[in-house]
Amino acid sequence: MTHENGKRPFVPMDLMRFEFVGDPQVAPDGTRVAYVRTVFDAKADRQRSMIMVAPFGGSGVPFTSGLASDNHPRWSPDGRYLAFLSSREAGARDEEAKDEEAKKKAGPQIWVASTSGGEARPVTAIKGGVTGFVWGPDGRHIAFTALVKPEGPEWLDEEDDGRNTGASGGKDGEDGKNDAGGEEESGDDLEALFKKHNKDVRRITRAFYRLDGTGYLDDRRSQVFVIDVEAALAGPPEKGPAVRPVQVTSGDFDHDAPAFSPDGRLIAVSACRDENPDLQRHRDIWVFDVPKDAGGPRGEPRRLTGGTGPFGSPSWSPDGRRLAFLGHELELSWYTDTKLWVVEVDKDGAARGEPRCLTRAFGRSFGDQSITDMRVAGADRGPVWSPDGKTLFLLASDHGTTHLHAVDADTGKVRQLTSGDRVVFGWSADTAARAFAFAVATPGNPSDIYAGRLSGDTPPDRWPEAPAGLEAPEVITLRAMTRTNSDLLQARHVSLPERFTFSAPGGPPVDGWVIRPVGFEPGKKYPTVLQIHGGPMAMYTGTFFFEFQLLAAAGMGVIFTNPRGSQGYGEEFCAGIREEWGVNDYADIMAGVDAALERFDWIDPERLGVAGGSYGGYMTSWIIGHTDRFKAACSMRAVNNCHSFFGTSDTGYRWDDIWHGTPWEDWENLIRQSPITYAGNVKTPTLVIHSEEDHRCLIEQGEQLFIALKKLGVETEFIRYPGESHGLSRGGRPWHRIHRLKSIVEWFKKHLKG
Repeated sequence: MTHENGKRPFVPMDLMRFEFVGDPQVAPDGTRVAYVRTVFDAKADRQRSMIMVAPFGGSGVPFTSGLASDNHPRWSPDGRYLAFLSSREAGARDEEAKDEEAKKKAGPQIWVASTSGGEARPVTAIKGGVTGFVWGPDGRHIAFTALVKPEGPEWLDEEDDGRNTGASGGKDGEDGKNDAGGEEESGDDLEALFKKHNKDVRRITRAFYRLDGTGYLDDRRSQVFVIDVEAALAGPPEKGPAVRPVQVTSGDFDHDAPAFSPDGRLIAVSACRDENPDLQRHRDIWVFDVPKDAGGPRGEPRRLTGGTGPFGSPSWSPDGRRLAFLGHELELSWYTDTKLWVVEVDKDGAARGEPRCLTRAFGRSFGDQSITDMRVAGADRGPVWSPDGKTLFLLASDHGTTHLHAVDADTGKVRQLTSGDRVVFGWSADTAARAFAFAVATPGNPSDIYAGRLSGDTPPDRWPEAPAGLEAPEVITLRAMTRTNSDLLQARHVSLPERFTFSAPGGPPVDGWVIRPVGFEPGKKYPTVLQIHGGPMAMYTGTFFFEFQLLAAAGMGVIFTNPRGSQGYGEEFCAGIREEWGVNDYADIMAGVDAALERFDWIDPERLGVAGGSYGGYMTSWIIGHTDRFKAACSMRAVNNCHSFFGTSDTGYRWDDIWHGTPWEDWENLIRQSPITYAGNVKTPTLVIHSEEDHRCLIEQGEQLFIALKKLGVETEFIRYPGESHGLSRGGRPWHRIHRLKSIVEWFKKHLKG
């Protein structure tokens, strides 16, 4: 079907035609930008990513082939190397996936390539892979994190002597004559068989024993290591890394976000090193010595914060006298804004005084809090110091946008450097903090790389104060380096969101958006789907959302809002649902529907649908148990029973502060806040979607709703996706994602369009 201007509406299969860019990294001298380009491989049912390198402001060329998964590019401080994570097989030059299961067990390793030319080579070979890394200031050492067992790491190049399998060397049935009438096995043989056939048994001793998207942790903890890159590359290429990394942290604690001190002697990390760390709500900033070798001297770690809240993303000032970090003190539980803090330190990394919150009066949360289904590369970074130590750069979320901000390191005054109706979801700068690269999502495109320079003509005290709104003047003017998806987007009809503002009775102003259906004709009425975001501590934006575009392409409108509980509007707004879910958020969501009906006369009030995932799934299930105004619903990866969620979710046991009670303290409160309690009221045809490997909201949550509706005689279907996690909609296998999108569109077409 072709519409005006010869453009066709989107179809679910178009997902395979998209590509994504992200994680831009400016070279230290500001002349080049490395970034990640990701495409779908339809035959292999996977995503493939490659590293691209472009002259600053120009077009990129491949730095890696993209036959494996290459990501997280990072320049060495001296510009001699470009390091990245890759799932390719160490020592294999063709990068072909010979054994996907073996690759999965091996995990991504750090590969390093000289920027003057030559083949990339691995510098790590640790079983399970590397989860993140950062260069040291000398351009020779790298600190990285990896999940390792209490007894220490295992290495990919170690021979497996069979001790871990319990096998005696034969195949099944060949360990001894154990068939009927055969010879009796010896005690040693029986012990070997016992071990062999119980390898899959898990003995759980800790509360945090699995993680969505990762799986079972098996007592592994995140530890920090340091590798000498030049020493690792000293051996023959076919032999792999020539040296082992040195382990910096240890103990039954998780350590993340390592940051080298300017002199390279110390590493700051985020960790909870208190008793029963899995049950704590806080993480602190700690400083460790960097040992020169495995047996080298190391002092006791220094604790810089006092266990008052979740602190992370440490960053040293250029002179090494201060550490900046992000976090809060749980003033409003998990609804509290993430703030910027600074602590003075001595030459050995010990605190000189109490940490100071710089941005308590800012009123917004740092970091990109946006929700989308079209982003794959890179992650938000923590604060970055200017070379003179006077300014800290970092992202902040405000009213459905995310932009780069600058914070005065002494006064805490926050100023906005980019603006517009868009989301900056990745960024970096050169050593001088003058050349910047950005990963940007806009209403018309899910991702592009932009470049911009910070002019020295405008002093920081002239930069616009934040939050300055969408129309703030740009201090850094952005220029597109890529035209990602341009051919596809020119051939398809993109329905751009229209923003509106409303309030529930007695409530604060709330942002909402509507998307008109493709082929819109004034005077006609159209079925419309209300979408509710997850979190709840997150936010919708006006940027490209493929699921919404597909609904519009099928002739339906879309309404989406940021009700109380959302980020980007201050912590009092976010904490507006603290006492109980389903009250203020429900009031705001329904007021948004009423406001849209009043302002957009094309929305048909008799043909409304509702959909959402995670917390959005919770609210979808809640809504259909409290009103019959919606003719169809789609509840995805939802929390439907707060009582059982406590013990089945990977992090559910930490949510007693969210819902004010544990199952044995205040079970009535948990039952009262559970959508399943009101299932007896449901008459709305409901599609239930859930992933079978969802460890955040276990699939039993979807099962409970589905069986309840079946028992009640309500029209319902249950779609289960094997092997997928809670993040199916944005990171699942491509064909499962397409099946999910197709199912959602068909469900609403059936019930709203007939």
